[in-house]
Amino acid sequence: MLSSRALVLAAAALVASCGFQLRGDPAVGIKALYVPGAGVAQEIRRALVTGPTRVVNSAAEAEAHLRVIAETREKQVHTITGTGRVYEFELRLLVRYDMMLPGREEPVIPPTELVSRRLITFSEAAPIAKEAEELLLFKDMQVEIADRILRQVAVARRDM
Repeated sequence: MLSSRALVLAAAALVASCGFQLRGDPAVGIKALYVPGAGVAQEIRRALVTGPTRVVNSAAEAEAHLRVIAETREKQVHTITGTGRVYEFELRLLVRYDMMLPGREEPVIPPTELVSRRLITFSEAAPIAKEAEELLLFKDMQVEIADRILRQVAVARRDM
């Protein structure tokens, strides 16, 4: 019979061989970044705190300026039951952003729009719980879009 130590080593070898690795700190290749605003911009700043990129408080001291132009939350009926009642809503988060470098007229990342969608079931019996779930889903979408924007920034940085 295998000991617990052998099982742990076997599990570690299995995980390492499948290519799994932790996400780690976001590396965008920029030393100082200015990201004003709330919502997705706040999630971007939160993600960068643990990495090598320093988030600065003004555009003057930044190597680049990442700007969230617009952030729009939408909620619309997605599915209706046979009796005409709402069964599901579709939540959408639309974010427009761009990235500028000091001294350049054209943006490094032109105005770009990202969309994230989630479905949420509706319940007349638990409206407060569903409202809390909706807020959590929007927060999850903000984190997802922030990660997508940071990946775009890393790609744009390599092309500069």
